[in-house]
Amino acid sequence: MSKTRQSLLHQFFLKLWYRPSLSSRLLSLCLLPLASVYQAITQIRRRRLCRRAKVLSVPVIVVGNITVGGTGKTPVVIALTAALKARNIDVGIISRGYGGSHSKNTGVKPLLVTPQTSVSVSGDEALLIAKETLCPVVISRNRSAAAEYLLSTRPQLDVIISDDGLQHYQLYRSLEIVVIDNKRGLGNQHCLPAGPLREPIERLEQVDWVLLNTQVGAVCDSTKQLITAALPAIKCQQASVCLEPISWLNVGLQSWHELDEPAWLRAHKATRQPSITAVAAIGNPQRFFDTVAALGIVANDLAFDDHHGYQVDDFTADVDNVVLMTSKDAVKCASFANHYVWALNVSLQLPPALVDDVLTVIAKPPKGFPTKNSSTKN
Repeated sequence: MSKTRQSLLHQFFLKLWYRPSLSSRLLSLCLLPLASVYQAITQIRRRRLCRRAKVLSVPVIVVGNITVGGTGKTPVVIALTAALKARNIDVGIISRGYGGSHSKNTGVKPLLVTPQTSVSVSGDEALLIAKETLCPVVISRNRSAAAEYLLSTRPQLDVIISDDGLQHYQLYRSLEIVVIDNKRGLGNQHCLPAGPLREPIERLEQVDWVLLNTQVGAVCDSTKQLITAALPAIKCQQASVCLEPISWLNVGLQSWHELDEPAWLRAHKATRQPSITAVAAIGNPQRFFDTVAALGIVANDLAFDDHHGYQVDDFTADVDNVVLMTSKDAVKCASFANHYVWALNVSLQLPPALVDDVLTVIAKPPKGFPTKNSSTKN
């Protein structure tokens, strides 16, 4: 059960990018010429697509990242949507629909995702957002098409939030929020394939907000210092956020429990029984495993590739084996999970200044691409 099922190639690049050693540094240096070619292509592509960006009738807020892998964008989208809904703002959301058949097959054509949509069609993130926010969610490989379709069906919307899409430059945006995993940071700070960056670190000079997703109880000084050292003139707002565990969902019974309420947890803390396995099919599985450990739970860790489509035989859950997972994993297991499968529910508090900035953008008519701090110098 403890065997890691992530692809060997994925593990290889994670080690190359995020775990500095003499051999990894040498290999990264060898890949720098390819990184330069990749960077040049992305710059040309960005300039070309920015010229085609269509200004929509409502502001578009992009929540994305500049690194490969999970950083916590989806929880930020959910938290921002909740904050805006609490202020009577009508929110619509667009996403790629990663992991779903629609994205793989007919993903250019927009599709409205509801809480009743099959996860095999929508993908895990889009369905989780639809369930958590109860807002209209549209998926498409072409996020510009998704946004236009969303407005055609919901013309009363006040704002559109894009889950990911920072590099989708044909999509007009009024405000950009970049989420960075504080523990991983920016890795070796090289662009693909030499490093994990989708765009050069200088791209952060052109966004509106940088959120450092920090483990509960950890500090984010090192990543802040890294960014400041690399970009002395950076002017965007920076803040730390964290995913705070608040409750458990019994996936099989669809019942909510307080963080310390489940009997299996009380028994485990007292006797180290029953056997517990923590599974994760997210961009950074170790983050979930660390969170489980911080709760005082000793579990066997089982990581899958991001967006992995769970099957019954991926894990066995019986009276002697409890399975813990993220909310993103749970939406894929609800149809077959039994009452020994639990999902950890988390909450995220956004900086009030960020919400205020978004409200200010919503109050003003869109003025076109690029954003206030952006340029095409990148």
